[in-house]
Amino acid sequence: MVRLKITLQYDGQAYYGWQIQEGLPSVQGALAHALEQLVEHDVKLVGAGRTDRGVHAWGQVAHADVAKDLTDFKFITGMNRFLPKDIRVVAVEHVGEDFHARFSATARHYVYRLWNARVMRPDLRGHAGHVPLPLDIEAIQAAVQTLPPGEYDFKGFQDAECNSRVSLCDLHHLRWVKESLGDSGNLWRLEIGANHFLQHMVRNIMGTLIEIGQGKRPTTGLLDVLAAQNRAQAGLTFTPDGLYLSRVVYTPEL
Repeated sequence: MVRLKITLQYDGQAYYGWQIQEGLPSVQGALAHALEQLVEHDVKLVGAGRTDRGVHAWGQVAHADVAKDLTDFKFITGMNRFLPKDIRVVAVEHVGEDFHARFSATARHYVYRLWNARVMRPDLRGHAGHVPLPLDIEAIQAAVQTLPPGEYDFKGFQDAECNSRVSLCDLHHLRWVKESLGDSGNLWRLEIGANHFLQHMVRNIMGTLIEIGQGKRPTTGLLDVLAAQNRAQAGLTFTPDGLYLSRVVYTPEL
């Protein structure tokens, strides 16, 4: 058996998340089916992160053990031949048995894209969140800056159905930046990286930042939720449309 590290990108609109769910389309299910066509046996795919329904990925990583050994290029072209067009394998690497897509990861990076203008751009529908009324961008930037890199207890941003027993996360970065899109200044992105994420954590942070930008909370709003450690004190869970798993980080030897 050989172990493959598979890096893929996908548009999550048509899927009920990464994880296989009986009778429902999933990214994991589509990828497993494509790989099985090549190796001619059942495979068990392990993903680095379980993205929710409607969430996208620029750098999801999975691993699988297969009995048929092909070149990396043939694995890439072969899987893409059997995959739907909204899922693409962009890299395949042969790795050792000590590599685990989930447990070997040292960090994950997410991006949330937000369109802030009265009319939603049609080409961004499903690929960015939308707030039609003007936001106080300076207030949002000030709020983001209250959380420098470090360890925090994100229990206040953890959904009730989250199975994680650990709510401490080592935050590597939190940034609010303008994304260039032609001549428009209406597309913004929240960039966040950490060693560990809780279910809906990024979307709950985003919902809180929107309320700060609307003047409903002070610029200390994120700190206030962290101090309260109460999900009810955070903003609404924002739409999944603009959320992307952008990168999974591993140690250099992996």
